[in-house]
Amino acid sequence: MATLLLAGCRQDMHDQPKFIPQRGTTFFADGRSARYQVTGTVARSQGDENGYFTTGMTNGAEGQNLPFAVTPEILERGQERFNIYCAPCHSRVGDGHGMIVQRGYYQAADFHSERMRQAPLGHFFNVITNGYGAMPNYHAELAPADRWAVVAYIRALQLSQHASAGDAPTGSQFRSLADTATAEGLSPSIVEDHPAMTAPVPAPAVPAAVPAAQPAATGSNAGSATTATAPAATQSATKQPSPAGTTQVASAEPQKAPLAAAAAAAPAAAAGDAAAGKQIYTDNCMMCHQPTRAGMPPMIPSLVDIVTRTSASHVRQTVTTGVPTGKPPMPSFASKLSSTDIDNLIAYLRTKP
Repeated sequence: MATLLLAGCRQDMHDQPKFIPQRGTTFFADGRSARYQVTGTVARSQGDENGYFTTGMTNGAEGQNLPFAVTPEILERGQERFNIYCAPCHSRVGDGHGMIVQRGYYQAADFHSERMRQAPLGHFFNVITNGYGAMPNYHAELAPADRWAVVAYIRALQLSQHASAGDAPTGSQFRSLADTATAEGLSPSIVEDHPAMTAPVPAPAVPAAVPAAQPAATGSNAGSATTATAPAATQSATKQPSPAGTTQVASAEPQKAPLAAAAAAAPAAAAGDAAAGKQIYTDNCMMCHQPTRAGMPPMIPSLVDIVTRTSASHVRQTVTTGVPTGKPPMPSFASKLSSTDIDNLIAYLRTKP
């Protein structure tokens, strides 16, 4: 019995064939158990964390260049990473209509908008690294080299839809994505904007001016008819028959209230250009607050009737200073939008979706 117990007390786990740090060994000729590190080895968190390659920033501003030369291999790598991490929201053509956006997720940015086409390359790297608005960061998923590869591919994707004959090699032919979709018999929705982005915004109803009613015809003009210039519905509601065969127009007093409302609205409407404000909204606000302005409550508030529910000054203050304590935080647009731009944005937000 004792023999069996002693046989079970083996030392295999205790006497492991391993090297203990800082101890010598006879296995290597130099007697060192720890081996020399491979050339170029960098300890964790000891890289160039503040350099352009890892931040995309130069002197606090987003840079305009790539940190290395672009090759076909880099673009292929960027396309692969883009299709994995970016296409679900931005779509494979970069128009912001990815599959999960179509299923109710936050509206993604359209890389083919004028704002995105003019954005510096460092902006895309910065957004991928740190996130923006409702977009999470991909710092852990994409190494810096892969982020730059994605940035290079985004720029190539933009160029593909805005290229000129001078951008292509001599003798080569190219065609737009819209022409390609038509030739391949694909749905136009691949390249067309979402209907909510292109549908015209209905102008607020403003009653037509109604002149004061003229006195009813009498005497020698008994056979004539006097009417005021007013909408047909108003005329039919106000005409009253008279014994002399004439048609008199009833008092125009009911029209005073709409006219007063229209006059009061005129100065506010003149303060901004709603059409220009729509473009500003599309370029700066839509990716979070949605094309319909409905937002994604409770995280992203609705902007439907926001000017009426709060005030124009409140909207202006929010756009200027942002909401840094929000979840997610809203950035300030003071450096991107002028006072006139904000006037136009407010004018657009006054209209009905």
